[in-house]
Amino acid sequence: MKRVLWIIIFAAAILGGHEAAKMKYQLTETLSLMDRDSEMDLSDVEVSDDKLLSQDKVVNILLVGADKREYWSQKGRSDSVMIATIDMKNKELKLTSLMRDMYVTIPGYENAKFNAAYSYGGISLLYQTIAENFGIKLDGYVIVDFAAFKNVINTIGGVDVEITQEECDYLLKTYADKKTSISKLQPGLNKMNGTQALAYTRIRYVGPGDFGRTQRQRNVLNAIFKEAKSMSFSELNGLADEILPCVKTDVTNDEIISYLMSVVMMGTTEIEQMRIPIDNGYTQDRINGQAVLIVDWEMNRDALTKFIFESNN
Repeated sequence: MKRVLWIIIFAAAILGGHEAAKMKYQLTETLSLMDRDSEMDLSDVEVSDDKLLSQDKVVNILLVGADKREYWSQKGRSDSVMIATIDMKNKELKLTSLMRDMYVTIPGYENAKFNAAYSYGGISLLYQTIAENFGIKLDGYVIVDFAAFKNVINTIGGVDVEITQEECDYLLKTYADKKTSISKLQPGLNKMNGTQALAYTRIRYVGPGDFGRTQRQRNVLNAIFKEAKSMSFSELNGLADEILPCVKTDVTNDEIISYLMSVVMMGTTEIEQMRIPIDNGYTQDRINGQAVLIVDWEMNRDALTKFIFESNN
């Protein structure tokens, strides 16, 4: 009897290993759809690694949102910049928005708005600027065509997003002359399709300006994550087929699979969110005719370091 039992266990292990190998093969095939940038790897960027903060089991990925139609290149305008953190130590996922109007030191250039770094020198200069001003080591980057989220959101059947009366009024007025589904939005909770969600994330002139816009972007990313959590492997594979052709990265397939496994093992159900500069950590000014955010660097560096490397629960 014991011998029969061990044979069954051994056969199950073989079958399980076969399925795992098959799944990894399928995932690797899907990941090959991404644009691998052989000329740009963050590990090759000249930064003082020994002076930058990092920890074992904490992975920080630079996430850049750009408009592929106009800016899909190493140099162009970044629509949004975030740091996505996989904190395996504290079992938390974190997302930090870096405001583009911050007045920062850009290595090799005069001080300027933060989003100018990507325009001047692409991913490499953007990383150098983050390293110079925040002292955080980054482990890779992903450039995403945010317009692609329309297809992603439609693929998963829409996302639940709550909008205010003011946001709704703005969208209805802005898109009044266009025949889109935006006219169906109402104040409160909406099941948004891709067109509606993309328009929502691009609102800049409601509430606290760009602060509100970055919050809306994080709201939609969080909503996508919540929907994706309940999807099967085959459904997730279909979702990946939709978005990965619109992604450029230096993160390897093996690294991505490792990160995905870590997220699954963590069992995380929420994404912790942050915005830099923090409340009361900046003042507004005009320099050379441009509206900028003057940052309290000590306060914001401390806040970002604590958020990324410590538990937020």
